[in-house]
Amino acid sequence: MENERQTGSKITEAVLVSAIVILTAAMWNYYSWYSVAAPLGTLISFAFLAVMFFLAVPVKAALRDPVFLLAALGAIIAGINLLLIDSGWGAWLTAADLLIMLYLAGKIRLSRAGAAILCAYVGFYFFYWTFDVKGYFKGYNTNYGGLVLITGFVFAVTGIIMMREKLKESEPAGARFLSAFLVFMFIWGYNIIAWYRARCALIGLAVFAVLLLIPMKIWKNRLFYGLLTAAATAGAIAVSLVYVWLGRFADRLDIRIFYKDIISGRDAIWADLWSAFLKMPVTGIGSSYIIKVDWMNGMFEVHNGLLDILIVHGLFVFAVTLFVMIRSLMPLRECAGENITAKAAVAATFAILAASFMENFFIVPPFLLCTLALIAIARSV
Repeated sequence: MENERQTGSKITEAVLVSAIVILTAAMWNYYSWYSVAAPLGTLISFAFLAVMFFLAVPVKAALRDPVFLLAALGAIIAGINLLLIDSGWGAWLTAADLLIMLYLAGKIRLSRAGAAILCAYVGFYFFYWTFDVKGYFKGYNTNYGGLVLITGFVFAVTGIIMMREKLKESEPAGARFLSAFLVFMFIWGYNIIAWYRARCALIGLAVFAVLLLIPMKIWKNRLFYGLLTAAATAGAIAVSLVYVWLGRFADRLDIRIFYKDIISGRDAIWADLWSAFLKMPVTGIGSSYIIKVDWMNGMFEVHNGLLDILIVHGLFVFAVTLFVMIRSLMPLRECAGENITAKAAVAATFAILAASFMENFFIVPPFLLCTLALIAIARSV
């Protein structure tokens, strides 16, 4: 039985690595490839997540698990809501993928080799997008470029920390070099993110840096970790509301980040979406809603991961998602308090959640599976 579990774990790890490699290769190399792969991304993610689910979770055990049943109910209600309001069905895959990912977050473990491979592979894209700049000249939106950069950055730093810890006893000089290189990495990271003018990535970089500096003893503190988890989850909704309120004073606020006004459009988008949502909070407004902000040209884009779930799918689906998400994050407190590499992976997870305050980010592929990988690394190293 133990051998069967180990074999299943290795296969699950291989599926996760394969999913991330396939989706990132299709979406992070050439914009022409991205244009083809992006509309299929949630379906491809769903297929891989379904395979991982059946590998990692015995079906009978899942059917007796109240958390799984709640997540499944959330996905069913999301589908019913979209049917009731005659919305596009692509949005259902986004909600279903997220719920499956969050449920699996507590089930998947990685080998040290698997964790190292993922850190090296995803981390590579930070360097690749630095030297082959894609955000301005090669089709990609600059904000999307920032998301690729911060994702690659947190994986690269986590991998470097993993390597440094391994070298501490056998090669102390090498470990000291890597410690110095980490400082250089953050300077490098800030400069390339500034060049892309990606403010969402800047938020992630700042949160990652601060959380890495917090001692492991504090990470063990239940109050600290509880407040951090609340801020990184429900805080996404609070940020949108504050932003809408600040939008009323946009003409009097002269604050700029990366040459852009701090209030530069999301306030109008979120105000429109909140207005529509409050008329139908139970079902949500779906993804076929036409945004009334002129310069959006009717395109539907929420620019906030958890707000997207609330606005599109309604209160019940959002509440279920929030519950399953918090439940998957809470066990990471012990991981971050015991192991410095795990602390880096947990800090990286919260950095991605923070950056998702300004972009859908972690709820869409391939970032969704990258977030799952970070949680798995934290639970495994």
